[in-house]
Amino acid sequence: MDPIPVLLMLPPAGGTRAEAWVARARRAAALDLLARLHELREAGPVWVLAAEADDRREMENHGARALASEPGDFHFGRALASILEREGWPGVAYFGGASAPLADGGFLREAFRHAAPGRPVVNNIHSTDWAVVRDSRALIDLADRFPTDNPLGWVLAHEARLEVYELPASAASRADIDTPTDAALLRGHPAAGPELRTFLEEVPQGVVSTIARLRGVISTAARTLAVIGRVSSDAWQALESRRRIWVRVFSEERGMLASGRLARGEVRSLIGGMVDRVGPEAFMREVAGMADGVVWDTRVWMAQRGPWPSASDRFAADLGLSQEVADPALRTLTEAVAGAPIPVLTGGHGVVAGGLLAMLESIEAGSGGAG
Repeated sequence: MDPIPVLLMLPPAGGTRAEAWVARARRAAALDLLARLHELREAGPVWVLAAEADDRREMENHGARALASEPGDFHFGRALASILEREGWPGVAYFGGASAPLADGGFLREAFRHAAPGRPVVNNIHSTDWAVVRDSRALIDLADRFPTDNPLGWVLAHEARLEVYELPASAASRADIDTPTDAALLRGHPAAGPELRTFLEEVPQGVVSTIARLRGVISTAARTLAVIGRVSSDAWQALESRRRIWVRVFSEERGMLASGRLARGEVRSLIGGMVDRVGPEAFMREVAGMADGVVWDTRVWMAQRGPWPSASDRFAADLGLSQEVADPALRTLTEAVAGAPIPVLTGGHGVVAGGLLAMLESIEAGSGGAG
């Protein structure tokens, strides 16, 4: 098939230390992805829509073509549809800028080759970060249904009735940098590109230590790991089948973004309710009596509790910077996590999905990058 235009989107950076750190990780991953896309015959010109001028200039310097942002509040679906109609693209390969940090050239080539008219390819149907779509019509017609990219695969499958092909679960298909710990879990993975590898030397030592201790748990027979939140069944099965450990899984609210439950205020969390009833310190003590380490998607707790914390607060909490967390409840939780007697890593969906798979693959590759 003919090469398909590629669109990379990079979000605003934010002004705090934690937000800036994530923005730099995203840019590094986007530069690696851009270099890999340039080598694909299946990929057409690579265009970039970046909220930050610095990101736009850097991507242009490495061969991307910049698109101008339209005024007003950003809506992913409407912005995408506007570009498709204005540029006249019959299809598009869309990527969040940091959505494929471990997808090498061979993996990307197979993804592009699987895509056909009427059969889009997505990295994850429940929470889409990138997609190859050879017929733009459905994206344009359903633009209002895509406030973000997350529901893209779900809506194309269930509303457009297309034969959506979901790539097999692996770190290459599922790793994405939405939070600081998403990035930190990629440290030492053999498929990380040169820009990202260089950046990840700057992971804060406290996070490096937590990940190293968790790797020790996963690598030691008969230890127990607790995984909490929107746990990927693929990550759970990989841990169960490939490591000789016990896994306690507390999975709830998968698809809360793609289904719209978060936007409608319908998220319910049994774990979140327990945290609020007994308090974060008591909850951490309880979990520490059951497991040797915890990987926790805290966004489910945030969603059921409300109000939704700022990106600055969420990212600072993930990095353990409790003094920089303005939300009182989240600051208390962050302090309890830091004081837990076992290693506890917090983040978003990625830490219990692609990030967990990346950590497992790094262990299997014998990488010492987390230490």
